Order: sequence, then C-alpha cells, then structure tokens
Amino acid sequence: MMYGQVRRNDKILGFNKMTKKQNILLKEVKDNILSVEPSAEIILYGSRARGDETNDSDWDILVLASKKNEKNLFDSIFDLLYELELKYNAVISLIVKKRGEWNELKLSPFYKNVMKDGLKL
Repeated sequence: MMYGQVRRNDKILGFNKMTKKQNILLKEVKDNILSVEPSAEIILYGSRARGDETNDSDWDILVLASKKNEKNLFDSIFDLLYELELKYNAVISLIVKKRGEWNELKLSPFYKNVMKDGLKL
C-alpha cells in the first residue's frame, strides 16, 4: 500500500513538522498498539497527517489488524491509548479494521483520503 505525503510549497510535511512531544506521543501510540497486535499496520490520518491541524485537533489513528475479534482488539487498544490521552492531554480517535474489511472499502471517500494523506507509523 502507498500512503500520500502532504506537500506545501514544495516541502514534505508530516513527521518533520511535528514537535518532539508530538513525535514521542506517536511513538508511544505505536508501541502500545504493537504490544497488543504485533502485526498491526498503524496509520495517522486526518488534519494532523495533512499538516493543517489546530491546537485542538484530535489524533486520528487507523489500525489495520489480522486478528479476528475486532471488538476485543479495539477495547484493548482503547484502554492503552486512554492512558496516553491523559498523559499528553490529547484526544485520540481510534478506528480498528481487519485488513480484508479495509480493502473492501477501496471505493469509499474515507479509504481514498487515508491513502492520499495518511502517514504510516
């Protein structure tokens, strides 16, 4: 899969634009998710991935997993990310999909936007 890179004035935005604290938050998000689902693909999407966020913007996280029980996986990840929300005073919006389900959404605007603007963690 290919994910987009946001360009503004011929500069690639994304992780380089983020503060040290924001990069640490994303690393902790990734580490926590991988502790529950080691084969997960983790994608930051939305305004923070595009580079047009405000101070109040949430962190949109998509997790593509191979585990069959999506609900239990969501609950496990959500509990871990809640601790990070408190620690960093951040709002993390989580979507968990099985890879097969995700691939079935190829025609949806959501899929297209994630593929265009998403940053793989």
